[in-house]
Amino acid sequence: MKSQVRLLKAVERAERMARGRLCVLSRAKGGGEFYHLQYRKDTKLHQRYVSRDKAPAYKRATEAYRRFMALVDAFVDEMSAKCAAEIEKEAKDARGRAKAARHTASARIQGKAIEA
Repeated sequence: MKSQVRLLKAVERAERMARGRLCVLSRAKGGGEFYHLQYRKDTKLHQRYVSRDKAPAYKRATEAYRRFMALVDAFVDEMSAKCAAEIEKEAKDARGRAKAARHTASARIQGKAIEA
């Protein structure tokens, strides 16, 4: 439970995010670099030009998105494990109740047979 709270607090502190990857498009003749942001949405690959002055901000935003998704994956993994444990416990309890009910019914039948 504590780790769930920790993960949720980390998600709340999430900073500016951008989906995708910042890639160097090509070298400019003047020696600089051009960038584009590449991401998938609705199974389609999208690309958007990013100017040199905006590239560092987009780099931080894409890294923040990757950290956010890692937190979400960790949260889902933890919740899945908790869910599986609860289902196993419920199934075990149900088997125990069914076995007890059979034992009680068997004892009643045997008790009636002895009395008769």
